[in-house]
Amino acid sequence: MKWIPIDEQHLQQILDWRTSEEITRFMYTDIEYSLENQRKWLNTIRADQNGYYWLMEYRDDIIGYISITEIDWKHKRGAWNFYIGNMKYSMLAGFLGAYMYNYAFTELGLEKLIGEVIDINEGVQKLHLKQGARFVGVYKRHICKNGVWHDVHVFEMTKARWQEIGNEFKKYIPEVQV
Repeated sequence: MKWIPIDEQHLQQILDWRTSEEITRFMYTDIEYSLENQRKWLNTIRADQNGYYWLMEYRDDIIGYISITEIDWKHKRGAWNFYIGNMKYSMLAGFLGAYMYNYAFTELGLEKLIGEVIDINEGVQKLHLKQGARFVGVYKRHICKNGVWHDVHVFEMTKARWQEIGNEFKKYIPEVQV
């Protein structure tokens, strides 16, 4: 799997994914269908010193988005986020934790990654647990979407825990392009 930098040429695809019902229903925010706003977002993420943002490529198809955000370099922690935009590859979501943990703990030297999942996204909650992340707790009534309050489930993976349980996943190293 390759992680490639996000460029202007990708913005239409990202916008289409991000505003699709399959993706946006699990996101904290809903965005306007605006290519100009996507350009502003691109400029914002390019300037972010505490985050990394990529598109995932698998077998020459761009399949989704993955990022590490809110990196606290002093305490060596961050949050990771993803979505599979090309539903043909949705089954690959089960491997993304391994790719992310191997990269974040080995290449970036982080000690902990947090994953937050909106309550209605039970599939991704199960993914975090299956990949060995620890369930930390629930932020009650944390996000309001379309007038409905949602809880947010919080998971964490530490470098030490990943070193204990992640041996069978050592081969899952993303090819990261800068």
